[in-house]
Amino acid sequence: MSEPKYDLDEMESIIEEFMVETKEIVNALDANLVKLEREPNNLDLLNEIFRGAHTMKGAAGFLGFNELMKLTHKMEDILNKLRKAELTVTPEVMDILLESVDFVKATLQDITDKAQGRTDTSGIIGKLESLAAEKAPTSGETAKPVKATPAPPSQAAETKQEPPEINPPVKADQTSQQQQTQKQNAAVAPQAASGKKGDSTIRVDVDRLDNLVNMVGELVLGRNALMQTLSVIQRDHDGEKSVDQLAQASAQVNFITTELHMAIMKMRMLPIGNVFNKFPRMVRDLSREMKKQVDLIIEGEETELDKSVLEEISDPLMHLIRNSVDHGLETPEERKAKGKPERGMVKLAAFQEGNNIVIEVIDDGRGMDIEAIKKKAIERNITTPEELSKLTDKEILSFIFLPGFSTAKKISDVSGRGVGMDVVRTNIEKLKGTIELSTEKDKGSKITIKLPLTLAIVQGLLVSCGDDIFAIPLTSVIETVVVTPQQIRYINNKPVIKLRDTILPIVDMMSLLFNQKMKERRQFNVVVVGLAEKKLGLVVDSLIGQEEVVIKSIGEYLGHVPGVAGATIMGDGRVRLIIDLASLFELVLKK
Repeated sequence: MSEPKYDLDEMESIIEEFMVETKEIVNALDANLVKLEREPNNLDLLNEIFRGAHTMKGAAGFLGFNELMKLTHKMEDILNKLRKAELTVTPEVMDILLESVDFVKATLQDITDKAQGRTDTSGIIGKLESLAAEKAPTSGETAKPVKATPAPPSQAAETKQEPPEINPPVKADQTSQQQQTQKQNAAVAPQAASGKKGDSTIRVDVDRLDNLVNMVGELVLGRNALMQTLSVIQRDHDGEKSVDQLAQASAQVNFITTELHMAIMKMRMLPIGNVFNKFPRMVRDLSREMKKQVDLIIEGEETELDKSVLEEISDPLMHLIRNSVDHGLETPEERKAKGKPERGMVKLAAFQEGNNIVIEVIDDGRGMDIEAIKKKAIERNITTPEELSKLTDKEILSFIFLPGFSTAKKISDVSGRGVGMDVVRTNIEKLKGTIELSTEKDKGSKITIKLPLTLAIVQGLLVSCGDDIFAIPLTSVIETVVVTPQQIRYINNKPVIKLRDTILPIVDMMSLLFNQKMKERRQFNVVVVGLAEKKLGLVVDSLIGQEEVVIKSIGEYLGHVPGVAGATIMGDGRVRLIIDLASLFELVLKK
């Protein structure tokens, strides 16, 4: 039988498919190996890990990626020994397997960069070979065979049919034919391993999705114009048959546009588990390095978030979790002395709340030391003891978001340099999100992040200021209140109002954006907005209502305008500016 021949385009397509599927397998290996360390008797999980390594080995061999094939083959040997109970699952064995996964990632990057052989895998292959050479436990040794986790009844028949060996011995006269079959099937093996049907999904370039989003944005603008024109016609020609027919057609266009917008947005959505699944490995490595015992609990990984938001949230979450493990959780000895379980807990949860995604990072550690934060703030001349006495605990906690602020008693490789929390806040602000802290001494800390589902089309609160109308992203609007002149007080000549238990600074939009004096009013409409941990009241002339707005760039000619994120076209064809709250807060501080 002759070898199959592929032209250059076909080969590039096969390699691209191989890279995508292999990276999915590698990400799954990271999470599954950490899980196996906690569940050493889970044979189903061990078999799944073995199949992943076996699939990578076969596909790499077919495509001629010999370094990757050798490495995965050695990993396969170790996994097979674990399945046969010739090795036991220990932290030391898992260290070597996880290090092997890191080398697989590096080797895949070499393939992407067309620099095969750049990563030296001889060291890790040597470790795997030494581990594989260890003798099986004798009858006098205490190693227990791995027990299978009972399968659900619906899977029982499938489990029984699975052979105990994925690589059974092959007879000599079958070798040639089977090798040929393996080579022809290797290119699609990763896809088969991941359990996906080839005709049930299709890969689409992100640029095409972005074009669809832009076109739907234009459709939304057209829909808004149609609905506004209809309202004018209905007012002038109420009751006419043709107007009623137009209203019905417009209602249908409105419904379809909304549904199409939601469908396109969902196409860009990815489960947040794609980010969350990176953290079990990181927490496992950190806890071993710091000699702490940590359980990472993940909830809501199926919650979906826009791809652009998802890409930006990974680094802030990584920093927050590292801080929880390093600063938040105590050592087993400290926890025992406090009457706590020796194993600490870090919880990472995500859920949808209206048009926002809420992400929580919770730990049951020592909590944040409010007194230490106060002391550090005075040392750095950020505030005075008199001013501190007027601040709430939440306001004092917000100091940790200042650049270079750290209360760590010692600097480690993980944290303590005062670099990071300010970057976390900046990244959250860029995503039009908010971040809040709460803590209780010796009980733990909770960090809550709220993010918009998408950044392309947003719900906006339309407000009027003089002759102008502005759109404020609704995700950042906390509430609206009406206050009288008698309720306004002044601190350091700056207007504030008392909103329940907090003192809220307020600023007039006209005076802020157009350098005009705050005009006298019988009553003040205040829009309370939040950004990260900061809150501000914006005084406007009137509240017009809520509308779906499409964010458009204001172009290179105008460049960066402080306080403005972009523009949108209203139903009447007029251009309205969309407020950029991150820039607006900076403007308030400058003034």
